Amino acid sequence: MKHFLLVFAFFLLGSAALHAQSKTVADLSVFPNPTSDYISVKDNSDAVGYITVFNLVGKKVKEFEFVKGEQYYVADLTKGMYLVQILDRAKHTLTTHKLDKR
Repeated sequence: MKHFLLVFAFFLLGSAALHAQSKTVADLSVFPNPTSDYISVKDNSDAVGYITVFNLVGKKVKEFEFVKGEQYYVADLTKGMYLVQILDRAKHTLTTHKLDKR
């Protein structure tokens, strides 16, 4: 019975935290996608602090400090798929988006 209560409490707390975070994540987007030169991040929640770009092997290839309305230069990346990780000011991951660089 104790095990069941612990699992239930963990599930309840985890889903509440996920629900609270999903509102912030829903307000974030990376555009244009696909891109060739620049990307921008739409942030209606003022939660973003950093943007990190990874190749599909997991190597960090770019990192930017977020400035609202700024465009971020990605033209020097080779064509292919990348992962754009959006972080808060404490460098906790808010969301990750797939980016098609052409």
